[in-house]
Amino acid sequence: MKNIFLNSFFALSAILFWSCNNEIETPKLECTQPNFTVNKTVEKVYELSGNVAKQYVYDDIVEAYVVSSDEDGNFFKSISFQTLATEKMSAIGFSVPVDASNTYIDYRVGNKVYVKLKNQFTDLYYGGLRIGSLYVSNAGDPTIGRISQNEYKNVLNASCTVINENQLVEKLSIEEALDDSKLNTLIELTDVEFTEAALGRHYFEETNNVGGSTNWNLRDKTGNQIIFRTSSYANFSDHLVPEGSGTVRGILTKFGSDYQMMIRAEKDVVMNGKRNVPFFAEDFQSVKNNVNFTLPGWSNVVEKATKLWKSMVYSGNGYAEFNTTSTTAAENVAWLISPKINMTDYKNAVLSFRSAQHDLKVDSPLNSLEVYVSTNFDGSNVTKAKWTKLEAKFPNISTPSRQFISSGGIDLSAYSGNINIGFKYIGSGKDKTLNGAFMVDDVKIFGEK
Repeated sequence: MKNIFLNSFFALSAILFWSCNNEIETPKLECTQPNFTVNKTVEKVYELSGNVAKQYVYDDIVEAYVVSSDEDGNFFKSISFQTLATEKMSAIGFSVPVDASNTYIDYRVGNKVYVKLKNQFTDLYYGGLRIGSLYVSNAGDPTIGRISQNEYKNVLNASCTVINENQLVEKLSIEEALDDSKLNTLIELTDVEFTEAALGRHYFEETNNVGGSTNWNLRDKTGNQIIFRTSSYANFSDHLVPEGSGTVRGILTKFGSDYQMMIRAEKDVVMNGKRNVPFFAEDFQSVKNNVNFTLPGWSNVVEKATKLWKSMVYSGNGYAEFNTTSTTAAENVAWLISPKINMTDYKNAVLSFRSAQHDLKVDSPLNSLEVYVSTNFDGSNVTKAKWTKLEAKFPNISTPSRQFISSGGIDLSAYSGNINIGFKYIGSGKDKTLNGAFMVDDVKIFGEK
């Protein structure tokens, strides 16, 4: 009996020992997504698309990589895709509206996806390619709508390939990003910061609600700006906008003529650097509407005819404007000149400003805006001062009405002591083909102390 007991004890001990040293292995999950044969390029689909929704009738398949995510709520029922850039060709992006939420679970950022085009519809929405179902508006206009919940996984076939998003992102300046060819692609803006209006505010604020989202502005040191858009549904919408400078990564979108930056998550904003604070800045927000321009230190001087620069306020934004439409003079020449600006303590100084136009009829040097610098302006007599013309970017007849563009960075490193910046308008009120208006805003000079 004792032997039977001992044998049973040793047998049980052996079983327990074997069990403890032979843990059951977790089965490895293998991707079983099928690969499809790609027989069309996204570039070709873009070429075949237009402003009106058009059905794609061929049994074609394209491939692209996911670059957006709805995990944090800033993207809603839409997925952005782009191709992988090569040495010879830049990435091409497009968006696909889907009637589903939490798509980030099946379509992760960097995931290669095969898109079946047959029976879908395509169009170019403000220059950006969309692929989706047909939707007819209340006005009877065909447009691109969301692919149904039952169908979208048959159209968007996730593969087993997932690459790091750093292989997809393109680092750009704001100026480089303002281009339709970058729409729906993953970009990273470098050396940018939020404008002063956003400081101390939240990413989304009800007092700045534009279609369920809040628009703030990002800018760089040369005055370029781009809209930064945050949905009220973003899980970081109640967080404060950072005050530093750095990088912003996200998807470039567009509405009308406005380019917009949309991040996927708050971690896309990295601003650990110091703000680029200008040592001279004027945003004209204190001016009155539709009166002759006057601000302390600024000079509003007529060289020919009698019309002066005016201050204007449009959609809450103050700026300076010269408009010839109400004059009959054969030639108007008027100057708007800054206060004295002391450059002594600064090096590598850079001037920037923004300008816009409205109601231009032609592009002509007889109806133009120019910018100058002077070291000996006495505060009143412009003809006795020596003025050096500066090279800058100005709007023309093809620039959308009232859309401000950046001058670009204008090198002032050669100047020390006191200077004045002068904006010179030349135009005719008599020759109606030379009518129109130019606007100036956000004059800034940055420098290293």
